Amino acid sequence: MKKGILYIALAISVITNIVILCIFLSGSKNNNKTKETESPNNRQEIAEALMRKYVCENLYYPDSYDPVSTTVDSVFYGYITDANCINAAIKLIDLRASYDAAKSRYDENDWRIRFHGNPGGAFLEHERNARAEAKKEMTEILPKIEKQQSIIKNRDTSKDGEFFGWQVVHRYRANTRGGSVSFGDVLYVMNPEMTQFYYRFSLEDTDEKNLKTIRETIEKELGFYSDE
Repeated sequence: MKKGILYIALAISVITNIVILCIFLSGSKNNNKTKETESPNNRQEIAEALMRKYVCENLYYPDSYDPVSTTVDSVFYGYITDANCINAAIKLIDLRASYDAAKSRYDENDWRIRFHGNPGGAFLEHERNARAEAKKEMTEILPKIEKQQSIIKNRDTSKDGEFFGWQVVHRYRANTRGGSVSFGDVLYVMNPEMTQFYYRFSLEDTDEKNLKTIRETIEKELGFYSDE
């Protein structure tokens, strides 16, 4: 009986030690990943490898990818790393473009109606209907714009200034679909372990939703500057 109890105790002890060892090894593995990104040289190597992977996934000719430069720097939590803020800004850009298009249609048809003296009958029926549709669209868009503006203006600032991860600015050249060589400029915001990215921003002026446009959209709502 005593021998059986002893065997059971030994078995429990072995199992306990195995569990503790697994937890220790798991923690060591995570610590090693963190230590790897603590070295500037390792961060640079990891960033260059990830840029190659991410960029080539979206190229028409991946084999033509040629890296030009890659810089890595720390990034901290703020309005430009706030997911709700960024998404609201992107929606604002689209909503304002839709509103401006509707207003342009409204103004054009309103001018035609006024130019002809707004005669009755079917002479300007198409223009009057188009003006009404444009007015309706503008009315529907306005509260949507105000909602996104409110998200930005009332954003949670409690985490501002905390270490968020790494920003990787990457410039590369590659062949376009037409065969010509084109440069690309992107910025990736990576997590602290550099195992995934939170955001990808275009740095190209030709992109209507590039980082500069998103930043200016947010800063305008936060009152950092005005259109004047």
